[in-house]
Amino acid sequence: MSEYDRERRALDRWRPGQRWYHPAMASVVIRASRFVMQRLNHLVIEGGERFEALLERGDRGLLTFSNHVSLFDDPLLVCNFGLPGYRDVRWVAADAINFFGSGPRSWLFTAGKAVPVVRGAGLKQPGLHFLADRLREGAWVHIFPEGGRTRDPLGLMQPSFKPGIGRLIAGTNPVALPFYHHGMHEVLPVGTSAPRRGKTVRILFGEAMQFAAGETPDTITARCYEALSALESQLHPARATVTA
Repeated sequence: MSEYDRERRALDRWRPGQRWYHPAMASVVIRASRFVMQRLNHLVIEGGERFEALLERGDRGLLTFSNHVSLFDDPLLVCNFGLPGYRDVRWVAADAINFFGSGPRSWLFTAGKAVPVVRGAGLKQPGLHFLADRLREGAWVHIFPEGGRTRDPLGLMQPSFKPGIGRLIAGTNPVALPFYHHGMHEVLPVGTSAPRRGKTVRILFGEAMQFAAGETPDTITARCYEALSALESQLHPARATVTA
């Protein structure tokens, strides 16, 4: 089967729309994620008040974005902040083949408010249209703008973010909030599917970002990259010195 056929089948499995059992499934995942990160491991959240301050933002959408290291950065990390109610759970862009490549996976991740996105297919695809609509409605959306998982736990994927983040923000005007995390490469190393225990993970939130109406998608993308790169430097000052 060709890659195109696999992508089409993955998208066809996606059935957006809340079902009666979705809140219960999401609650189980939230509790399990918090157990893994707070009981089996040690999670340190710095600047979490910046996220909490945006919970009462009215009808303005919230776009959080972060670096991407392990297969389950979301939900393991994201479930540890925010409100537990299903209505308030974030929407997240997810790789179509990895997360919607079979019927059971599609069923599970649809319940978790994941939205299939085909890498390299641009902004004019159903998943990104869906996420843009959610932002316009004032919902919370999370994305990984590097476009994939980095194999370097101390560095963002080079040379920069994918342009989709700039286009998404330019078209929906949300509040954007970056956070950088470190330690997930030890909790869930590449090639593993079961989390380890006894590790420390740090999350550092940046300042909320807003954008002028005339800013171009390229300018927005560059600003978002600079914001996340600055957080990276705060967690890894030695890295910043080496790469300067």
